[in-house]
Formats: sequence, C-alpha cells, structure tokens
Amino acid sequence: MRTFPHTLLSKATLIAMLTAGTVALPAVAVQAQPATTSSAAATSSEPTLALSASASETVAQDTVTLTLNKEVRGDNQVELSRSVNEAMNKVRDKAKADKDLEVRTGSYQVWFERDNNRPVQPAAAGTRAADAKGDGESADAGGTWVARGELLITSKNMEKASQFAADVDEDMALDGIRFTLSREARETIEKRLLAATTKAFKTRAQEAVAALEFGGYRIKSLRLGDVGRPESYQPRMMAMSAAKAGPAIEAGKETVTLSMEGEIFLLPK
Repeated sequence: MRTFPHTLLSKATLIAMLTAGTVALPAVAVQAQPATTSSAAATSSEPTLALSASASETVAQDTVTLTLNKEVRGDNQVELSRSVNEAMNKVRDKAKADKDLEVRTGSYQVWFERDNNRPVQPAAAGTRAADAKGDGESADAGGTWVARGELLITSKNMEKASQFAADVDEDMALDGIRFTLSREARETIEKRLLAATTKAFKTRAQEAVAALEFGGYRIKSLRLGDVGRPESYQPRMMAMSAAKAGPAIEAGKETVTLSMEGEIFLLPK
C-alpha cells in the first residue's frame, strides 16, 4: 500500500485515487441514538384515560362442604373431651377411606357454661369445689362443662356426601351445608372470560378514542382481577328420614366475574 505525505490534494486527484483503490479509509461504526428527550416530551404530552371492563359467567356450584359436630355436656371435663375425640376419630377414619371425600378438622372447644339461674351452694373450706370457686369451674358453682368438636367433609359427589352424613349421624350430627365452586372449575371459567374481558376493554378504548376525536391509543398499564364469589349456605341441620337417607342437597349458582382495569395514552390524529 502506498502512503502519501500530509499535503493538500485537489478534489480531482482525490477522486482518482479513490477510484483506483489506492487509499484505505478507516471503518467507522455508527450507532443510532434514541431521541430520548423528544420521546419523553411526546409521552408526557399525551393525555391518559383510565378504563375498566369486565365479563361474567353464571355456573352451578360443583362442591359441597358438610359440617358435622359432636357436642356433649356434663360435670367431668376429661370424660367429655374423650367422648368427643372418639367420635371425631371414628368419623374421620371412615371419611378418609373414601377417595371421593375430603375431611379436615373444624373448630374444637371445651368450656364451662354457668347456670345463672342456679343458686350457688356454699362449699366447705379446703374442698376442691372451694378451690375452684374463684374460677367458676365447678358444678357446685352452678354450671356445666361443654365439649364440642367439628369435622368438615368436602366432596364434588354431593349424593355420596349426603349419604355419608346419614351414615354417621349417630356419632356426629349434620350442622351445616355450604356450596362452593371448585378451584379447577373457576380457573377453567376464568380462561374463557379472559378473551371476553380483553375484547371488552379494547372496545371501550376504541369507543373512547372515537368519542374524544383522537387518532388512536396506546396501552400504558393493565391489571386483571376477579370480583364477587358468592356462596350459598344452609346454616342448620336438615332432617333425615328414618331409612337413613341423607338430606336432599341441591347446589346453587355462582357468578364468576373477571375484570380488567388500565390506562391508555390518547394519540393525536
């Protein structure tokens, strides 16, 4: 390669040298820089609008939860607790043997219930009744011990759950029925609602743009959420027939709603 002294070359000479390939020019990397200042200014100048949309679907509740309880009263706290425990263990073991039933422990309480209408009898000094008098935990003080335990039986097979309650009613009584929508069913419905909610949000955005006479919109932020999970309750025990048939169980309906909230930039025409 030929080199040239630092002399001034005429335009014609330079062109001729470039054409002949006698001059090597260094490579220069050029990187485009974003116009951050102008872009930020444009963003801040664009007005924003908050929008929300939702879609709903009403379906039948597919899960039942039965509340079974055992409550006993008497003077011996230990014996009462043992009686409740034995009943709960028996019913729990029977429920766990059925794959269609899910069992879990509910509330468990032991307390002393005063009898305000019963006159308090004086106790001899040094006796157990006298020692417990200050705490109000003696039958002589006017009252009785109460022990109560609960088991919750959950199933999608409502007929089987009802029959189970009838089979164990001698050990634990049916105290309440609650219907819900299972998590699997809810997730399936929410997937269907997502497309409908998104379409509703886009429609509202386009309508707002047209009504305000803008040229278009750009999404700034979005948030998804579900609202409203009503459940139907049957709070007290329902009567059973002498033939050991379970109570008639019929689930209610529940409305699942998926909502979408967000902000959009309004773009000029």
